Formats: sequence, C-alpha cells, structure tokens
Amino acid sequence: MDFKLIERILALGNLIGQARLAYMEADLNLQVSSWNLGAMHLFGYTEDDTMGRFLNELIPISKQDLINCKQTQFLTCSHINCKNQEIQCDIFYAPIMNTKGEKLGVAVLAKDISARLKDKACLKQQEQYLKDIFGFAPIGIYHVDMEGKIVSSNPEYAWMLGYESAGVIVEQITDFAAQTFFDQEKADDFMFGVYEAEEVIRFRCRLKRKDNSYVWALCYAKATHDPSGRMDGFNGFSIDISDTVRAEQELKKVNEKLKMLSLMDGLTQIPNRRRFDEYLGSEWRRHFRDKDHLSLIFSDIDFFKLYNDNYGHQAGDDCLQKVARAIHETAHRSSDLAARYGGEEFAVVLPCTDAQGAMAVAEAIRANVKNLEIAHEKSKVNNHVTLSLGVATMVPGSDNCAEDLLALADKALYEAKENGRNQSISKNSE
Repeated sequence: MDFKLIERILALGNLIGQARLAYMEADLNLQVSSWNLGAMHLFGYTEDDTMGRFLNELIPISKQDLINCKQTQFLTCSHINCKNQEIQCDIFYAPIMNTKGEKLGVAVLAKDISARLKDKACLKQQEQYLKDIFGFAPIGIYHVDMEGKIVSSNPEYAWMLGYESAGVIVEQITDFAAQTFFDQEKADDFMFGVYEAEEVIRFRCRLKRKDNSYVWALCYAKATHDPSGRMDGFNGFSIDISDTVRAEQELKKVNEKLKMLSLMDGLTQIPNRRRFDEYLGSEWRRHFRDKDHLSLIFSDIDFFKLYNDNYGHQAGDDCLQKVARAIHETAHRSSDLAARYGGEEFAVVLPCTDAQGAMAVAEAIRANVKNLEIAHEKSKVNNHVTLSLGVATMVPGSDNCAEDLLALADKALYEAKENGRNQSISKNSE
C-alpha cells in the first residue's frame, strides 16, 4: 500500500474541507460515490441523501456533459438548491482515470461565489454612484500627478475654468500651478501646502480661466500615495464663490458708504464732529511720535442767531453750507480736515503746521468767507457774514493732551469775540 499517496490524498481532502469547497465523485453510471461536507452546505443534500443517486440530478451539469467529459471543464452558473436557495457557483469537473488511462468516473469541485458576486455587484454599484457624483457634482473635482498634469477632471471643473469638457482640460493643463492660478503667489502658497502639509483647506483664490479672465474659488486639496506610500499627486476640489465675493464687495462698498455718511455732516456735506474727534486723536498720536507742530482752528459765524431770526432757518442752512464750503476749500491740503463742530461752529485740523502757518490759514478762511458777500444786515460788525476764529498750536508731548489743544483754541476764539469779532486770535503753548 502506498502510504505516501494516502497521506497526500488525506492532506488534499483536508485542504478542500478548510477551503469550504464542495467535492463530489461519481462512477461511470454517474452514481454518487463521494459527497463531502462542503457539497452538503452548497447543494443542501447530506452524504446519506446522495448515495446511489445520479450526480446530474443533484448539481447543475447535464448528464451528457458529465458522460462526455474527457478533460477538466469549467463553468459558472446559477442554481436553485434543494432548500430553494439560489446560489452562484464556480464548478470544475474532470474525468477520473486509472493508470491505464481508462475512465473510472467523474470528479467535481465547486465553490459558492454568491457573496463574491454580490460584493462585485455592490462594488459596481458604488463605482456607478461615484461616477454619478463625479459627473454631476456642482463643485470642481480633479486629480493632479507629481508632474503637475491634470490626469482626471469632472465637467464642472472644466466649465469653471472655461474649457469645453473634462477631456479638453485633461489634455491641455500640463502645468497646474502656472495654468490654473490667476495670481502666482497664490499658486506658490497652494503648492507649498500640498507638498509640505499634504493638505490644503479653505484656500481662497482666483483661478485663471482659459480666456485669461478669472473666477473666485474656495479650494481644497489632499495628497494621494502609491502602494509604497510615496506621494504620487493630489486630489483637488474647487467651489465657485464668485457670486459670494461679488456680494461681499458690494456689501463692503455699502458699508464704506454708510461709514462715510456716518462721518459726514448731513447739511454741509463736510466731516462731522465724530470724524473731527477721530482725526484729531489719531493726528495727536502721530505728532506725539514725530514731535511736530499740530494746529487747530475754531471758528464761529458772527451773530448767526440774529441771521436766522432775520432771514429764516432755510436761509440759515444755505448760509452754513456756503461757509462750510469756503472753509473746506481753503484748508485744501490732503492732510487738512475741516469739520462742522456744532451749530454755526467749524473746526480745522492742520497737521504739521506751526502757529504762523495756522494763522495764515485762519486769515485766508476769514477773508474767503467775507468775500462770499452773504448779506447780514443784523450783524453788528459788518453788512456781510463774517467769522471769528481762534487758532491754537502745540507740539504733543507727555505734559499735554488733545483736550489742552481744544481748550486753547476755544480760549483764542473767545478772545476774538470779546475783542470785537471778525478777526483771528492765535495762541500756542510755547
């Protein structure tokens, strides 16, 4: 007896059992002579159920095919077993031959592949889902290799950049950084993030379109790796936010306009008291650092209450507008600020201006307002509207403050009124 052969047969049988393979044998008459546990699980019959029965009655292979079998055959089929369960299986069947080459019967090996086919169907379905998402997603999706070439793209990304189709953008974009970013510094930042951190999130930039226009986008990227773990490119996602950016820009314009309106006097259309306070504060701090002269002019329309009482408030408003325009045009440097301080009072901030220069501006303002020749028959100093002005100059330091400059200018204005009005008085802290 060949014990080695027996051992090999036993080992083979054990492997077949461990692999949960169905194994069957039948003689020349196709009567079952062997039926293992795997066959029972697959086809539903026990070994006792099959003894003496014909193999072709138990498995999905025809009698003729089994009889005519002269070499190993293979088929994949669907079969309803005795438990009325549909199974998918791979079946190998081959003749059993003796040493003389005579056929003794047939052997069959089968495996249940229902789960595998189900997984395959699920995978195919998932692939279709992903294909649908890729094709119809309202955001741009693409993959870039290490050479900077776009190797795949969805239609949305192509359309976003002004290309006719995904195929065209894949064909034409061979230098991702140079061809898709409108601003080179943004391209550098994006690529640095991908290659160094292997991830880019919420990256806001302008993407270059085919016609060299641009579209605002919010971009994301994630590095991809080959089976060895080496980076082989990145997946990218881009969302068109042009409408959002345009809305933001319009909102910014509106806010700037509202801010400007909040800092302007509604009647005279020159800066108001709030703007004056802000500007004086900021200029005081700047002159404190630079140790330079800062001057301030306070002015008051002489006998304006009498003007209103005589000509009416509409005429008074017209007068204020004309005087404000004259003061604003006289303080003409870009750094000068003329503002309506309140009622008929006006203030002028003169940066980097000493007492002599400030007095010259004050006298020019007084003369220009007088030259408007706005009739004022109730005035006690002139037949036309005139101004009294107080001028103050300081070099901001640790021993004074902006309120001191205001007080000094107010004091000078008071003296101008006490001395007969229609004049300028200057005071400084030196």
